[in-house]
Amino acid sequence: MEDPEERPAAGLDDWGRDPSVRAMRRMFAAMEAAQKEFINHLGLSLFDDRLRRWRERALAVFESSRARSARAGMELSETETGALYVHCLAKIMTREGMDVSAEILPRSEKLVRLLREVFP
Repeated sequence: MEDPEERPAAGLDDWGRDPSVRAMRRMFAAMEAAQKEFINHLGLSLFDDRLRRWRERALAVFESSRARSARAGMELSETETGALYVHCLAKIMTREGMDVSAEILPRSEKLVRLLREVFP
């Protein structure tokens, strides 16, 4: 009789083999890395009480921006996706009184055009 602990768990990470899931994981990793660098650059603590609210609002705007870019046929790389999220987060923070210099944001004309439509 076969010992169940000796065989690999069937289907344990079937999701991890799906190319679309792998792409989403890379996209989220890019977003997290860009956000971490951005927050560190601003000198904010990861425990700042305002971050949760800012992140929630930024995510809503980010999702809207991604949908708009998809409808327009504008493909974004993983790096551009991370940069888009950081731009959305910066806009939300700025609207709530945080001083965010445009100089620290990733530069991309493609994203600037997209964000002009989302943030008129």
